[in-house]
Amino acid sequence: MQDEKALALFNEVLTLTKEGRIPWEPVLSESLIAAIKGKRSLLLRPFEDVDSWGKEFGRPSLLVKDASDRELLHVTSHLEGVRPESLQELYDTARRQAYKVDQQVDDLISDLKSL
Repeated sequence: MQDEKALALFNEVLTLTKEGRIPWEPVLSESLIAAIKGKRSLLLRPFEDVDSWGKEFGRPSLLVKDASDRELLHVTSHLEGVRPESLQELYDTARRQAYKVDQQVDDLISDLKSL
C-alpha cells in the first residue's frame, strides 16, 4: 500500500525517536505510548495485529490515535517505503528509552563493581 503522509510520519517518528525527543512510556503487553501535545498519541506495539484467537503476530507497528482514542492511522511493514527492519529499529529504540535501559545497565555495572 502506498501512503505518502503515513510514510512521512513514520520517518519523522523514527528520526525523533533516535534523537530521544519523543516521550515514550511503557504500557501493557510490551507496547509503548507517547502523548503528543494532548491532541494525539502514538502507540508502538511489538506486533501488527491479533488473530481471532487473540494471538499477536507480525512485526512491530505504529498506531496514531486522536484525543478520543480513535485510530487515525496504522503503520505496518505493508506500507510501501517502510522496511520491517526500520519498524523493529523504532520499537527497539523507543523501548530502550521507555525502560531507561542505559541508566539501568550503568547502575547494574556500578553495583557489580562494588561486590
